[in-house]
Amino acid sequence: MLKRRSVIAGGLALTVVPMLAGVAAAQGAAKPILIFAGDETSEACKVWRTQWEPLFKQAPVFQKIDYRVVFPKTPQLLLKPASWPADLRWVLDAFLMSQVGVEQGAETPRFFLVQNGQITFTAVGNNAWRDVMWPTLLDVTNSQP
Repeated sequence: MLKRRSVIAGGLALTVVPMLAGVAAAQGAAKPILIFAGDETSEACKVWRTQWEPLFKQAPVFQKIDYRVVFPKTPQLLLKPASWPADLRWVLDAFLMSQVGVEQGAETPRFFLVQNGQITFTAVGNNAWRDVMWPTLLDVTNSQP
């Protein structure tokens, strides 16, 4: 069964249509998933990997989520299904079909928050990580900074 849900993402509406209902059902009561999508050529992604990611991995909130990374060589490869793990390709599909995906495409670093088989939030850039995604993760996991 396909579901359609409107989600607010950084001030823009992101329409999400999970392609794999089985994946959504399997993730039911699982931990929230944070997906970091970046590429090796992006300076902003290098900053994330060397400065922000190590701090994030040391924070208590990290233990309360599943963290996944999609990190191909180029931004163009980031938009190719072959660059994504099979169980997360539905995220790419939903993103590419959304207005945010059409407008922003391969802008990186991009973060997706997935809860109960749905993309509930997405943000792009290190400032959006710090100002929007990080507080969202703290709220979702009921964690302290």
